[in-house]
Amino acid sequence: MSAASPLGATELIRSGPSGAATAFDVPDDDPSIAGHYPGFNLMPGVYLVEAVDRTVRQWAGPGNEVELAALDRCRFHSPVHPGERVFADVSVERSASGLLCSAAVVTNRGRVADIRLRYRRKESP
Repeated sequence: MSAASPLGATELIRSGPSGAATAFDVPDDDPSIAGHYPGFNLMPGVYLVEAVDRTVRQWAGPGNEVELAALDRCRFHSPVHPGERVFADVSVERSASGLLCSAAVVTNRGRVADIRLRYRRKESP
């Protein structure tokens, strides 16, 4: 996903034993945003999923390789527009099989998405 993403860098705001939070600004000039719904510029929802994924990977840190196993839930509440600042607040629970992650994605207008991802430990080749 990252190769096509307009996210650029995400800013790590908080990280602790039970999760992390990141933020990013939605660019005004990305063609994927302008072309997603022509005439109604908004960020594709998959980029919000990617923001949560990046937050989990930053939380796990180097040497703690995890891979996305499932998208358990994804509910979009309202669109995200160019120029908005997006915050992904992710709670992480460890399980026998990996990580269970729940995220609230918000802008200053309020909640825009609820996302639940499941990760497994990456196996060495």
